Amino acid sequence: FIINLNILRDRSIENIIKTESCVVKKHQLIADCYFELLLQLKGFILEYQFKDVHEEILFFKMIKPQYYCELIYANKVVQFMLKRPPGDNDTESAYIKSYLNEITDFFHVNQEFYLYYRSNSSIHDQIYFVRQNKSFAFYPDHQLSNFEPAFATSHDFLVAQIIANEKFEIFLKLALSYVIRNLENPHVDHMGKTTLSDLHWTDSKSALIELIYALYAKGSVNNGDLDIRELTRYFEGLFNVKLPDVYRTFQDIKLRQNPTKYLNSLISSLENKITEGMQ
Repeated sequence: FIINLNILRDRSIENIIKTESCVVKKHQLIADCYFELLLQLKGFILEYQFKDVHEEILFFKMIKPQYYCELIYANKVVQFMLKRPPGDNDTESAYIKSYLNEITDFFHVNQEFYLYYRSNSSIHDQIYFVRQNKSFAFYPDHQLSNFEPAFATSHDFLVAQIIANEKFEIFLKLALSYVIRNLENPHVDHMGKTTLSDLHWTDSKSALIELIYALYAKGSVNNGDLDIRELTRYFEGLFNVKLPDVYRTFQDIKLRQNPTKYLNSLISSLENKITEGMQ
């Protein structure tokens, strides 16, 4: 069921991205899509009996948050764009920074769990990611209005919030970088609002993952001081693409007859371009 749902998700989101250019409308459609997918996921789980506690933890720690975070993120983008104030670059910069400050406050409030989650710890997983756990009562601040015993644990929503905020932070920093560029170069045409929505990855997803892993292995971003998931989320936000399980895809890449197929094609394309310029 999950595999089929993933396929449906990828096709639906890809179609929205290809057919809708307006940032607000696009993310409204994406939010609607993920809402419907979550309803299907909920219906399945209500009838499904987990094989053991490890499978239940996997679902609520990894699978459900990957869907829920996209719904949260899409709604955040819509609200950001709808409330974006008219005005000069200083006004726009202050507006974006106010959202970044909210994200910073969120991580400060949830710092302990954030460190637990990002360190890939599992020692408390049976407390955080098993349904109807008695310890749930000790975590009243994690959007309990969304709590439904059969389809929620104490922290799966918080995981979704963490992922969504990290992705939204990338979106905001990209927007801010365009505003700063315009502040520093006031005579350059303002392209920020269109650029954020017009960049789309048009090669294969495995090609992008190959590129991401190459940058990660070389330490070309932040001197290598970041997690592969962080780098992947940045490229997802930059190119408006939803990448599949990067770890599994990387394993498939390693098993290919030519593991560096895309990187080799880049070298070939660049060499051809250089040769053209010399003629």
